[in-house]
Amino acid sequence: MNATPPEPDERDDATWLARTRATLDDATDALDAATLSRLNRARQRALDVARGPQRPAWLWPVAFAAAASAAIAVVLVRPAPPPGAAPAAATLDARDLELVAGGDLELYDDWEFYAWLDAQPADG
Repeated sequence: MNATPPEPDERDDATWLARTRATLDDATDALDAATLSRLNRARQRALDVARGPQRPAWLWPVAFAAAASAAIAVVLVRPAPPPGAAPAAATLDARDLELVAGGDLELYDDWEFYAWLDAQPADG
């Protein structure tokens, strides 16, 4: 017979939590002032380390402005292509997408030929 353990009851959890809290409070009430002071200093050091180094408030707007200026400079300084130059990347045609989506696996048997064909100059 498979007997499942009973589900923990919220009242049991609350009772356990109250008992644990009372035990810890009793333990801290018994500590002397020097120990409490050392614990408090250790806690403050741990909190300072967890917060990390403080950065100046003015740093974020300056960094954002510098990044935006750099992006604008790259866009404005980039040379324009010559008037008769072909586009760098070929555009996809609907027929190309039909070939790929059509599931014609014979197309992939000669992929080296198609790569060679693509590398040939367009003027023939």
